[in-house]
Amino acid sequence: MIPESDWLPLLCVIGAILGLMVAAELWCRWGHPEPEKTRKLVHLGSGFISMSFGFLFKSHWSVAILCVLFIVTMLITRKLGWLRAVHGVSRKSDGAVLFPIATYLTFLLAYQIDNLLLYFISIAVLSTSDTLAALVGVRYGQKKYVVEASAFKSWEGSIIFFLSTFLIIHLSLLLATDIDRLSCVLIGFWVAIFVTVFEAFSLEGTDNLWIPMGTFYLLWKITCKSLDVITIDVICLGGCIALSYLTLWPRRKLEPLVILGLGLLLDASFRLLQWNWGIPMWTALALFNYSGVVRQRHLDHMIQVRTVVYAVASTLFWVLVSNLFPSRYAAIMILPYLLTIASMLCIGWGLVQDQVSKYSPWHSRQLLKSGVRSLWMLLLIFVPQLYFYPALRNPFSPVLFFAGTILADRFYSFLLQVHAKKLTPLLRMRLAFLVTFLVATMVFFMYSLRFPQIWSQG
Repeated sequence: MIPESDWLPLLCVIGAILGLMVAAELWCRWGHPEPEKTRKLVHLGSGFISMSFGFLFKSHWSVAILCVLFIVTMLITRKLGWLRAVHGVSRKSDGAVLFPIATYLTFLLAYQIDNLLLYFISIAVLSTSDTLAALVGVRYGQKKYVVEASAFKSWEGSIIFFLSTFLIIHLSLLLATDIDRLSCVLIGFWVAIFVTVFEAFSLEGTDNLWIPMGTFYLLWKITCKSLDVITIDVICLGGCIALSYLTLWPRRKLEPLVILGLGLLLDASFRLLQWNWGIPMWTALALFNYSGVVRQRHLDHMIQVRTVVYAVASTLFWVLVSNLFPSRYAAIMILPYLLTIASMLCIGWGLVQDQVSKYSPWHSRQLLKSGVRSLWMLLLIFVPQLYFYPALRNPFSPVLFFAGTILADRFYSFLLQVHAKKLTPLLRMRLAFLVTFLVATMVFFMYSLRFPQIWSQG
């Protein structure tokens, strides 16, 4: 399983990581620095060591063993209160555990596609850009923006993260590939914008997972494109961000960072998939802002990151999954994508109409209201796609979409009525994500089984 040539580098890496931890712990105990500094020393050093894996190891199993050992060490030391150099920060963070997980997953993907340069760049961005952003943000950050009610980040830190990420990607591609200079600049700019937003959205150390995985995925998708297509991608990204702000900012329901993130999701729908996939996403943004999904008077502050992440997570899942399949399968993949958008909007409208009521969720009056909302979704979200996908022009597709939307809306209402007193607003959004995801997955399999010829046509 592990080649003989990997054993010596494996032992050397274990020794280097142990030495790094000992040095950081001694600095923590004798020098009494701020906990964030010692934590970032370990973060940066571990990242630099991890960047060498592509040169040292012939098998991904060697990296797996290292990462398992690192995870076990982090969990044990955190449980026993040891290694204050890493665990001494006051904020809650799972970054020490997520770092090795992301390292292995990124290495495994790069190993499978035989492109370890993407692994190198992804880990370099995680270790270098994240460290610089944290240190600059803590030391020099003056202009703060809201991520959550009790979580703030600085524009100075995010700008440093963007610049560092841009330079790492641009220079790595320029020096190690045959991609032309202008393409390297545009790729670095495009990926850096996405990854900077990933970092800004991430809380409790989850950036250690999203930064390398996001960097790897985006580079994998764009480095194979021509200069003309890359240029269009960059222009479309700017257009989608502008359209998102023009659509959402007038009502001031969402934090600016959230609007920026939704602009990136809109761009992903347009450019990662076929352009018509962006139509229902923009329709949903407009309906959210200008209909009664969330009324202004119900908000005591702008809607923040986590709420929106749960609202769009199931939709984002189907965007990413659909992107892994050839476009000839789009007629199957688009149905659960549309359903997640419609279901979340219906759930939102239901909450505004006091979904936790004295009536059973399956009462005829409640079913009628849900049916009306689902009918609107059928007309606004599903019907426009019939022009693009003739395969959807059968009685089964709209019936399945309509029934799935009602089921998600009513099932969520049922769960909410049972557990209403125990659920915070954030837990309600988690529940909405779970329901929409499960129903969309069920609809996907039902539709696939009903029309297997769509798969066979591929």
